[in-house]
Amino acid sequence: MSCNNKEEYSIPTTYHYRRVSTKCGNTKYDGSRAICDECRDNPVKMREIEGIQANVDADNAWLRSAGWGEI
Repeated sequence: MSCNNKEEYSIPTTYHYRRVSTKCGNTKYDGSRAICDECRDNPVKMREIEGIQANVDADNAWLRSAGWGEI
């Protein structure tokens, strides 16, 4: 699903911003998924990523409905 590229972005610190890089497919500091430009421009990869995210959302919805919360 993921490649070996890294996505770079800035995160806020107390007075400044810090540059951080995260491997494509891993979770960023805010909980969203890091997706590099190469994968974002590839429609096949994006369909795969969106399918995985849809499965995660469905699993979490089922767990919430059962009263277990997210895992």
